[in-house]
Amino acid sequence: MFNNIIKFLREVQVEFKNITWPTKETLIQLSIVVISISIVISLILGGFDYLFTKSFGLLTQPKQPTESTINLPPPESTDSADIKTEDNAPNQ
Repeated sequence: MFNNIIKFLREVQVEFKNITWPTKETLIQLSIVVISISIVISLILGGFDYLFTKSFGLLTQPKQPTESTINLPPPESTDSADIKTEDNAPNQ
């Protein structure tokens, strides 16, 4: 079993020597591409999330009554002459 592990590690070492590693310039260019695409995708997803959150909020919020939908009787007059109290009540 130990021999199999050692054999495997030697094969890995040989394969690592066959790998063509990117140059520093290529690595920097590809890193910039990956970071740029990540930023663009995150902005798009964030925009969709904002729109869905706002639209869901509009769909679930209770309707606020407006003045045109409220049918209240007109207010009664509150003149002091119309209000009867004990002081100005007519004597009977």
